[in-house]
Amino acid sequence: MTASITADGRFERNGGTGTLECPHCGATAPMTVTAFPAFSKLKSERPAQVGVVLQCSACKAPVFLRYRTRAWREDRVELNPLPQAVEHPPERFGLSYLPPPVAARFREALACFSSGLWQAFAAMCRQTARATFEDVGEAGRLRIFDLVAEVQELGAIDDATFNAVRRIIFDPDAGRQEPEYDRRQAAVLLETMKDLLTQTYVRRAKLRQSLKVRRFFANQAAGIEEEETEIPARKV
Repeated sequence: MTASITADGRFERNGGTGTLECPHCGATAPMTVTAFPAFSKLKSERPAQVGVVLQCSACKAPVFLRYRTRAWREDRVELNPLPQAVEHPPERFGLSYLPPPVAARFREALACFSSGLWQAFAAMCRQTARATFEDVGEAGRLRIFDLVAEVQELGAIDDATFNAVRRIIFDPDAGRQEPEYDRRQAAVLLETMKDLLTQTYVRRAKLRQSLKVRRFFANQAAGIEEEETEIPARKV
């Protein structure tokens, strides 16, 4: 797979699919290259990175990518075939299932993660956990502790990474200096928080909703069956 900008003003990409997840509409759609630097400008300035603008075929929004330059030829500038995304698709979660105080904080946590603000993301996850504990009480907090421990086991997550995650969720002391969190730790924290909230709120709400619908149709069917099996009195 190769990518390059040629002297005759073409952006060439061979071996790639040209399909990406749009950071605006979330669709995985073909992307059309619409703008990139001129070859002469690149040859004179020799930047370490090159920006390219694409257009999403689904929502028509511009999508920005950053390529690292790899080699300078007489007829082309070769780029690293794997671009770096400048914009990232927003993280999504079923916030409507959460209590308002929990949903408000986790919404901000998701926004921080999507923007690559790992320290702010960790801080908002801590606030989300606090709001959750206030809602479910001590018994619920103990159940969540077991859920978080299960995540480490199921995900085969190393102790160092998971200790950082556990400290964010269960350590109430936010006044001291926090250690820095990187992308890898933030990713583990995100999936742990999603699982925690899913098991605590989303699963219960969906189950109750499904049971309510099932009961409604079961009762309706039972009523229809009784009417159909009722034998009218014979006229004499």
